[in-house]
Amino acid sequence: MRATLLAAALVAATLQPTYAADAVITAAGNAFAPSNVTVTQGSRLTFANADAAPHNVVADDTTNNGALFRSAVATTGQSADVKGVDKLKAGTYPFYCSLHPSMRGVLTVTGGTPTTFAPTPTGGNVPTPTALTVHKNAVYVTSYGAGTVMRLPILPGGALGPATPYATGFDSPLGLAFGPDGTLYVADSHDGPTRRLGRVTAVKPNGTKTTVVDGLPNGRHNTNNLAVHRGRLYVTNGNSTDDGVTGGDPEAPLSGTLLSYKLPVSLKSRPTVEAKGLRNAYDVAFRPGTNEAWFPTNGPDALDPWGEDLLHRTDVTKGTADYGFPACVYKSSGAKPVGPAQSPVYTSRKCRPNAKPVLALGLHVSANGVAFGPGGAWGNDLYIAEYGSNSPSAQGHRVVRVPITRIGPQAPQDVMTSAAPLDLAFGPDGLYVADFATGAITLVRAL
Repeated sequence: MRATLLAAALVAATLQPTYAADAVITAAGNAFAPSNVTVTQGSRLTFANADAAPHNVVADDTTNNGALFRSAVATTGQSADVKGVDKLKAGTYPFYCSLHPSMRGVLTVTGGTPTTFAPTPTGGNVPTPTALTVHKNAVYVTSYGAGTVMRLPILPGGALGPATPYATGFDSPLGLAFGPDGTLYVADSHDGPTRRLGRVTAVKPNGTKTTVVDGLPNGRHNTNNLAVHRGRLYVTNGNSTDDGVTGGDPEAPLSGTLLSYKLPVSLKSRPTVEAKGLRNAYDVAFRPGTNEAWFPTNGPDALDPWGEDLLHRTDVTKGTADYGFPACVYKSSGAKPVGPAQSPVYTSRKCRPNAKPVLALGLHVSANGVAFGPGGAWGNDLYIAEYGSNSPSAQGHRVVRVPITRIGPQAPQDVMTSAAPLDLAFGPDGLYVADFATGAITLVRAL
């Protein structure tokens, strides 16, 4: 994580409203992805072709010869608007490719008007912020470079007051979460006798600091963000290498895992492995009203062009989920991509029993911080901070919304662009976003 953070190129932030309900469908491997897409009435739909053959999107409406909605034919790497979608009434509409009729999908249009997201400066700024959370009318932010947790009071309207140190003396803090008793847990790493080790420190409301977890294996990636859910502390611990073998310290049993500890945590606490076989899992969020842990992982550089970032989901009441990184997650170099973008594969007998990602997020978008919407205009969808990468091209550098429908998560939709957004959290006035490159804490409002 350290190398990734310090080496990323910076791009200019763009603060402008975008439509939450707009969507993109992609053609790859002679299939649409997603094949079931949902938009809000009045929204737009874009078709992108990542396939070798030309394709289009046409309404499967035989009486009108596809006039209800259609796109132009797009060749490899091209995009086209699907004209007519913004005029559709609420309902379900099948579509297909007129050049390859076996390619089919379903468009669902829901009632209502699009939500506009408006990013607004808060006046809050913390150097190299890596994680943030909202607690008792204040935003708490870890500063990677300063080794400090900063507290910024929330002012009327969502603006932030001056940042003041809340806890200091950390090496490279990457995560934080409050327990129900007001204890702040901070994820950090430090140099061990032979390698980097991860730890979690508990900071009591009176300022007392105690190391409650130590010795987690680090390497190329670190002990990352935290969450508290139903009496347990959840820890995302990155893997030690780039591709499961090379590029870091040797992998260990707790490398690339989602762990949990019963509260209150102490050095005597034993972790429960909720998920393993992961690469760099940076954050975890629980879907409201459920025991579903949702967490993204970053794809490996060494497996380009099959280094897709992935979104995972597991029910923490149902035992350890094994995602089989690396052999069962990505095609090896030289294989032909299948499905949307660079899809994960589970074709061998060995890999079939493993848990599968629920969504491919894109190549090197660096999907990191996650938070579920609180309802209302935000819905209960998942919001992801994509830190971004310039290898092989500028990807990410944005916050996205992943609609959660009855058939599962749908393609990400833009919320805002930013230089290097790393974490986010909902407050009473909207979504706070921390940008590692600029230090700015931005408030996104849903209008």
